[in-house]
Amino acid sequence: MLSSARCTLLISVCLTVTLSASLAAAFITPTSSPAFSLASLHTTDRTIASTSTSTSLFARSKKKPKAKSSTISVNRQARRNYEVVSSYDAGISLLGSEIKAIRDGKMNLGDGFVRPDSKGRGMSLCNVHIGKHSTGSEFFNHEERRVRPLLLTKEECRKLRREIDIKGMTIVPLKAYFKGSHVKIKVGLCKGKNQRDKRNDIKDREQKRDDNRMMKSFRMG
Repeated sequence: MLSSARCTLLISVCLTVTLSASLAAAFITPTSSPAFSLASLHTTDRTIASTSTSTSLFARSKKKPKAKSSTISVNRQARRNYEVVSSYDAGISLLGSEIKAIRDGKMNLGDGFVRPDSKGRGMSLCNVHIGKHSTGSEFFNHEERRVRPLLLTKEECRKLRREIDIKGMTIVPLKAYFKGSHVKIKVGLCKGKNQRDKRNDIKDREQKRDDNRMMKSFRMG
């Protein structure tokens, strides 16, 4: 028979082995938490990637709003007296008091025309009336019919000068309008109309007016 000391030693050894095996099994056996954490990490990465992609697409698709345009003045006599061959949109150099007067509706293109400037490089707008700004002092106000430089490209200026010199054509302002905060002038390269052309234009206008009147009465009847 075994002694009591030897029995106690065997029991302690058995307990130690059993505890070690249990601990090893606990560390080796996979649990659901690491897998869950990895899956959640992948999901988070996909969410961040999709969010950044949608944000970049939104930023890429965002466009600048177009500048709004509004009419300031129309030269109705130009279409009556001239045949417009082509037109150009030009900027114009203005003073501060002129801008304020234009906003008050004090611009008239009726007697205006365009000619090459004194240096022969650019074009100038002449004889266009811009009334004086009412609240400004006389010292800071402008001359109402002063010569105002137009802002055109060199190629456009060369072409217009060539048409004036060779073909004897006329350049007149057709319309003034705001594009954003800037004033623009639409100028037309024109040929003068004779009396016969003017009479034909009057007949065409009257015919169109009669046609419109007949169409309106037909719809109402």
